[in-house]
Amino acid sequence: MTSKAPRGSGDRLVYLLKLIASGAPQFSLGELAARADLPLSSVHRLLQVFLRSGFVERGGGQSYRPGRELHRLASQLVAAFDLVRSARPFLEALVSQWQETAVLCLYSPVSRTATIADVAITPNPLRFAVERGVEISLPWGSLGHAILAFLSEGEIEIVLRECTVGPLTGRPRSTRSELHKELELVRERGFARYYDPRYDIAGMAAPIFDADRGILGCLGLTMPSKRYQRHLEDDLALSVRDAAQKLTEMAAISHS
Repeated sequence: MTSKAPRGSGDRLVYLLKLIASGAPQFSLGELAARADLPLSSVHRLLQVFLRSGFVERGGGQSYRPGRELHRLASQLVAAFDLVRSARPFLEALVSQWQETAVLCLYSPVSRTATIADVAITPNPLRFAVERGVEISLPWGSLGHAILAFLSEGEIEIVLRECTVGPLTGRPRSTRSELHKELELVRERGFARYYDPRYDIAGMAAPIFDADRGILGCLGLTMPSKRYQRHLEDDLALSVRDAAQKLTEMAAISHS
């Protein structure tokens, strides 16, 4: 018998998902209800949510099994864990080459946000405070756009509905048409650029993918806009994009 089942529907979803992830490769409705110590009707209703999301699939007969979407997310988490260690030399190399702060961001498909996973700080005394664990809002900046551009149309729409005001400026985000044009450029170029002299901030970032071309996160450089003007933009973009592509190749090899 498992520990006592939670009462709220959201908590029960998480509770049930943990049981599915840690249980047998296939299970029946009755077996899962018994493990969860929940009524059959409640478990059946919650399973429909997992079926619609792809977290659970139907097996043979009346059985169920963990779905491909659940396996994909688990694979992304493993890849992300390895990615932080693998990215460190690239972050340090970018700082050595450009003397600007290099950042690794990881994308969470559950919360549809990105988090700064690692940072290599510029030796310049004039710099922005960039800390590990800080959440990045996807509709703003090069780091956000390098990830947002490679989400599905449905995911992009959800992000845009939830994020309407800039975290740094407090200004409304760009219109949908402007933002979609910008994201199309990111997909064509393979990198995102941000430049805002009003707030003296600029950056360049490129996406990192897993073996199935799912977005894992991005690698980027951030700096004051005054210093951005001293760099050759094409060379800056090439360095960032090359580092992100090498990390993508490493992620694909390690999880192939």
